[in-house]
Amino acid sequence: MYALVFCVAVQGIALITCSLVAHNMKSGTTFTKMLSLRHIPAGTEEEPVFRHTALHAPEGWDHACFSTELTEKTWGNQCRYSWRIRIRQQPDGLNQVPMLSGWRPHVILLVDDGQDMLAACDCRYRDNNLYLVKAGGEIVPAQDRDDVISSLSTPSGTFFRGDYGNLWHQADDTYLLGGTMPCWTFAIESLKGFIDSMDLCPMAVATVSGGIVQSFTTDRALLFSALEGLRPQAADSALSESLLSLLDSFPNRCSTANHIIVATNGIAVGDGDIPSWLQDYDNDGNPDDRAIAGEGSHCLDDVAAYARSLGISIHMTGPDTPFLRDTADKGGGILMPDADAFDPPASLVTLPHCLSRDARRVLANSDLHLSPVWVDWEDTAFFKRMANGLPHLSDVSALGVRGTALSAFMEGESLLCTTSRDDLVSIDAATGACSWMVEGAGGRVIGREDITIAGPDSRGDIVVLGDGPQIRWLCRGDLFTASEGSLYSADGNVITAHTLRDGFFEAVYTADSAVCALEYDPCRGVVLAASQTGQITILGQDLAWLDLLFPNLPGGIRGIRSFHSRREPHVIALAERGAACLRAGDILWSRSLEAGIITNAVVMDSKLYLSAWEPGECGGIDTGESSLMILDALTGDIISRTTLFGAKAFGPVIDPDAGIMEHISWDTSIHQTDISDLPGVSPCGLGTRIFF
Repeated sequence: MYALVFCVAVQGIALITCSLVAHNMKSGTTFTKMLSLRHIPAGTEEEPVFRHTALHAPEGWDHACFSTELTEKTWGNQCRYSWRIRIRQQPDGLNQVPMLSGWRPHVILLVDDGQDMLAACDCRYRDNNLYLVKAGGEIVPAQDRDDVISSLSTPSGTFFRGDYGNLWHQADDTYLLGGTMPCWTFAIESLKGFIDSMDLCPMAVATVSGGIVQSFTTDRALLFSALEGLRPQAADSALSESLLSLLDSFPNRCSTANHIIVATNGIAVGDGDIPSWLQDYDNDGNPDDRAIAGEGSHCLDDVAAYARSLGISIHMTGPDTPFLRDTADKGGGILMPDADAFDPPASLVTLPHCLSRDARRVLANSDLHLSPVWVDWEDTAFFKRMANGLPHLSDVSALGVRGTALSAFMEGESLLCTTSRDDLVSIDAATGACSWMVEGAGGRVIGREDITIAGPDSRGDIVVLGDGPQIRWLCRGDLFTASEGSLYSADGNVITAHTLRDGFFEAVYTADSAVCALEYDPCRGVVLAASQTGQITILGQDLAWLDLLFPNLPGGIRGIRSFHSRREPHVIALAERGAACLRAGDILWSRSLEAGIITNAVVMDSKLYLSAWEPGECGGIDTGESSLMILDALTGDIISRTTLFGAKAFGPVIDPDAGIMEHISWDTSIHQTDISDLPGVSPCGLGTRIFF
């Protein structure tokens, strides 16, 4: 009986619950219908029509990085309006040379500049390579041209192809080594190739007759210039004496390994004036291990063995002779070293990543060259910049990408990236397919519709390319910025405006000193130029002078950001370790930062997001501490500070759709910052308009 009563009670409760649920569902359906009838007029069956309008950045947001998307949704007789933030371009970092503290070999390139280097060296010219006979008679590798079939005489000298040179430019076989190429040509060509293969590695250039001619640097242009300025004119080749004098030329700290590459044919002339205890240091009993007035001294291998005992590896570049191979072996090095001999880092990041839809595209480098695993190189078209005639590109056979990632720009799904060795690639970020690669266009890269701008490269050129790709025009410069129709370049203290598509001259302005930062403000249509005297000049699009700002920051200005607040334009000036906010005739605030070196900055919602890095003792990107500081852009007050990595942070990369901001470290670690609560990151309603 009790069981029956319990079952009846449960059944009653279930019926009541079902009745309430059904009532609520009907009420909900009725309410939804009422709402739909309010927003969708009766009888309307069409889908809503959306119209998007792109506007300048809203107040409190970085002019160069952001734009506003106004959305108009029309459905029947009603129109809803909303706005949100869109990325115009990701924040540009303040470029610094990336170096690792865990891998930083120092290399001295010691070039034998004796006259005997003009003799043959057991090698032939490379058939399709281009060479130049200079006025002094020495032959050096030349930049490629497509107007030389076999040989061409010019005011600079005679150009010839390698296969032609093997017949008509044979060097004297003075030392019975064989071959047709002079040892000097072989040495310069090999050393240039080595420099191209070694990134992040400080190198110095020295000669046997004169010692150091270029101190340690990672600047490839300086190293090439030092090599191109050498001449094989010395009467002697004191190989062992010059090598001994260089053994104390390395830095006392921050070098992970010390190496010397000796480019020579191994023929010592007037050599061997070294301490007697060193003349047979390798204990090989060679009677020529002594000072000899003419040719024949063999003390080079003894000094190499001594250098090895000091922890310095000695490598040889030259003909494959028993003496040079034995010298390299005793010096703990190899004959004809390449980058692999120096155990380059397997993988590292030197740039912020890119975002493509829901995919994160990391521009990773392996073995010192750009090689992301997600890129497909199979159908890549390869082009090379020619050094003759009007600037142009020629089709070439497949090339390998040289150097680590230097600069990147993404527009839609098109990703442009340059490397430290002046290679420019165009990649579809969605599919990973590389459509083309250009050898000879480097530096910072940006895009403007179907135009690509890169520079300056190692030659000091800013190159403007069109579809294809093709070189439309180029100019000299240290910095550049661009509007939709003009290119503004700074060469020293001279700022020049050219039409973007055709390179026609538009205007020129001369600053008070060399320009160190140059930015175009797309919202105001002005050019902001900072000079080394510490002032910022505001110029119109025609480079007419408009105003002058004085940030009074120590150490020079490295970057400029601009935004509006209460309809007044504001400018953020960035120094290495400080920032200031200015408006016409007034400094709102100026602050030095204890967080470290400023690596990037962006203004969002009237807040200044500063990426800073305090490097370790040796400055490697794998050391120190990076942080994200948020300041009130109008007062300079610090709102927050967040530690990012125990290393340098690259970025930020901003994704409004996901409501996040990301930084990446050299080892591909990712740090995310939530920005979803900033107004405009999500669509913000502006109201509804009803048509009667």
